[in-house]
Amino acid sequence: MGNKLPNLSVLKATASLRAMLKEMLTKDLELRRITKTASLLLMSGLSSSSIPKRIIDRCKNEQNKDGGWVAITDTIWNVVFLSLYDENTHQQIIDNGIKYLEANTNKSGLWGRSSRDMSRIPVSGLLLAMIPQLQKQCYLQNLEELWKSEINSLTYKAAYTLMAFSSSEYVPQDSKIISETVSWLSMNQRQDGSFAPWKEHPVASDVFCTSIAILGLLRHKDMVSIDVFKNTLKWLEDNQLKNGIWAFHEIEDGASWGLYALKMLNEHLGTVNE
Repeated sequence: MGNKLPNLSVLKATASLRAMLKEMLTKDLELRRITKTASLLLMSGLSSSSIPKRIIDRCKNEQNKDGGWVAITDTIWNVVFLSLYDENTHQQIIDNGIKYLEANTNKSGLWGRSSRDMSRIPVSGLLLAMIPQLQKQCYLQNLEELWKSEINSLTYKAAYTLMAFSSSEYVPQDSKIISETVSWLSMNQRQDGSFAPWKEHPVASDVFCTSIAILGLLRHKDMVSIDVFKNTLKWLEDNQLKNGIWAFHEIEDGASWGLYALKMLNEHLGTVNE
């Protein structure tokens, strides 16, 4: 078979996010927002040669002496970006960032917004899903216990937990926790294919909840009905604005995760349909 043509929805979202990235750099916005967008563009297939090198300069210039940037989440995304862009060239900066993250676990042995903050699954789960050097058994066990204390609460917390377990190939102490989490998350998909914080939540669905949820389920796709993925893909495509992104309060955050979800869904469904 010949090479497939790129998906139009993916191309539109990529083009908009590339333009947004340049605009954020021009406006000198927070580095975390820039590196998050750049990271998800790279994860979605954009070449590193298409990423402005000024982002690298900002990462170098804005790193603190302790190895971190501003706070925990900022450091996570900057480390992820540098690792995706060119890990070998920037290894020392990355290593210093990882040392900062490990030195700033909280008293429960996980991460919040700071070392004094409570443990938060969207922070700890993201970190353990994205940074292999920190995928240690002790942290993953702590994440499992944290999710058990909050189980079946919020769709995105379930998804971050599934992503962390899958990325690290962690075998939970509770042998049923993955299958039960996948089942609960699948059942919280709304009829139109979208996700909110939970199915009956009074707020409307959004691209962030929908994208994170489906990315978590894609990590365990053999446990999930193909219709779950088809319905989410349809929702993402139907709700894409003309410029390729989605309506969301921090627009590049929703659009970045939306692009990555589109990319991964198209890859999975394309494989299934071959």
